[in-house]
Amino acid sequence: MRRGTRWPLWGLWWICLVFVVWAGWSFVQATLHASSGDDPPDTVGKAGCAEAMDFAGATLPEDTRDAHCTSYTWGGQAHDGTFRIPRAAVQGWLTASFPDGVGISCEDDGEPCVRTVRDPHTAGAYDVTVSVRYEGGSAGDTALVTFDASTY
Repeated sequence: MRRGTRWPLWGLWWICLVFVVWAGWSFVQATLHASSGDDPPDTVGKAGCAEAMDFAGATLPEDTRDAHCTSYTWGGQAHDGTFRIPRAAVQGWLTASFPDGVGISCEDDGEPCVRTVRDPHTAGAYDVTVSVRYEGGSAGDTALVTFDASTY
C-alpha cells in the first residue's frame, strides 16, 4: 500500500519536470526568434534623410547637404538627424512642410523651431520637432536643421 502512494508523487515530479523543460525551451525559441528577425527590438541604424523626412511628414529640401540621419526601433519607430540648407530656404520649407506646426523660439535666441503633434492613428510620426540654428551669425547664409520624429 505504501508503494502505491509513492508512484503518484513520482509521476507528479515528472510532469513538473516536463513543464519546466517545455517552458525553458519556449523562452529560448521566442528569444531567438525576436533577435533574428528582420527588425529586432531596440534596433538603431543609419537611415536615409529623405526616408526620415518622409516619416516626419515632410520632404527633404532639394539643396540639402551634410545630411546624417538615424532610425530607432523600440516599441515604436523614431528618426532623428541633422542637415544643412541655405538660410533663405528655411522659412519657406518650414511653412510648406509643417503647416500645422506650432512655432516656438529655441533657447531665447529667436531661431525658428516647429513642434507638430498629429493624430496617433496617422501613418508616420505623430510627434515631430524641428529646430534651426543659423551658422555664421546674422551674415551667415547656412542653417543647420535638427529634427526628431517618433511614434512614441
